[in-house]
Amino acid sequence: MRTVRVLLAVFALLAVPLVATARDMAGIALSGVGVEAGTLTAADLAKFPATEMEVSFMTKKGMETGRYKGVLLWPVLQEKGLAKLAGDHHEDLAHTFLVTASDGYKIAFSVGEIAPDFGNRAILLATERDGKSLQDEGFRLVVPDDARGARSVKGVVSIEIK
Repeated sequence: MRTVRVLLAVFALLAVPLVATARDMAGIALSGVGVEAGTLTAADLAKFPATEMEVSFMTKKGMETGRYKGVLLWPVLQEKGLAKLAGDHHEDLAHTFLVTASDGYKIAFSVGEIAPDFGNRAILLATERDGKSLQDEGFRLVVPDDARGARSVKGVVSIEIK
């Protein structure tokens, strides 16, 4: 009987990563100030022009380089209402967005950082790396031109505008 309980416990532990992986690609929860709350799915992102970028950055394991494919974040947020904030760029620039990964990792960005009239930084919501789907990893936020990879978020599950 003890052997059966141990086996059941092992199977339960093995199932947790499978459930988390399926949830990762299920979508990205979008919420907050000035945007339509909802879930961004791979099908939603497929409606936007695809962008590919060769990206290199330093990690604690050394230099990481990859060719990422996905969509630019700014047009996605605009379509979901971000362009309809106060209308006054001084007020709009006071907003931030918080990106959260499936493991709880969080990174904050300013709206001005990605707004075309200001920082115009091309941040990518990637669905592929080196021609392979990120299905197992989940959506990945990629920040080209960052020297370090700390803001390249694996397994994005939510974006909240504040």
